[in-house]
Amino acid sequence: MPSYRLSTSVPVDIDCPESMRAAITYVFEGEYESHHDGTDLDILDIGANVGSFALWAVRRWPGSKVRSFEPNPGTFAYLAKNTAGQAGIVATNAALFPGGLGRARFFTRYAGDGEAGLEAYARDTFRDGAEGETIDVDVVDPRSLASADIVKIDIEGGEGEVLANLDLTHTSLVLAEFQNGKNRKQMQATLTAAGFEALLDEASPWDPILDYMDYRRDLKGDVFGRMFYARRGQTRLAYRPPVKA
Repeated sequence: MPSYRLSTSVPVDIDCPESMRAAITYVFEGEYESHHDGTDLDILDIGANVGSFALWAVRRWPGSKVRSFEPNPGTFAYLAKNTAGQAGIVATNAALFPGGLGRARFFTRYAGDGEAGLEAYARDTFRDGAEGETIDVDVVDPRSLASADIVKIDIEGGEGEVLANLDLTHTSLVLAEFQNGKNRKQMQATLTAAGFEALLDEASPWDPILDYMDYRRDLKGDVFGRMFYARRGQTRLAYRPPVKA
């Protein structure tokens, strides 16, 4: 008998700002789907926001543990509430960034802001004088973390530096977003050197959206996007390609 892979929807209650609703829906609809199956995995969720990826991941990979990091105190309150009672999710109110800093300045516009980030790299996206506030947050050095089976990272500009300082020894799959071409090239170099190959590496131009929000106009000609990379020869996860209709 033939077997089929079907996509199903399971109700999930989640609190979030209205402005983030579409982005969070996109996560639950499979933004991070790479068609890799596995159970009892250790998953590192860097830039957890309100918890959508963590909640999706524990359903996608049963029995897994998700270590979620979110520095924005207001956003972390959403994360803590949304993941309460989920034994597989451990949330930490801190940013990840190398350099041994205990605290750092963080730029945010509101609780739940999906584009907030450490000021050191958020200013690569937002122009000077952009509406928002800068606060101090706790910082954890990525070199202090144990290697994970899956690494998901979306921190609005610091992805390259963090990825370069993670222990990827036992990592089979990296699911990442990048904020600009510089980050993309750094991440590609790190992953290629560590024995990974691209499953998906797609970029979109900043140009069409530069008239919105408070983005830097010198992003014209630059790109943002996402990438999925898997370790060559890994056996921790089973790849099952999508069935074509």
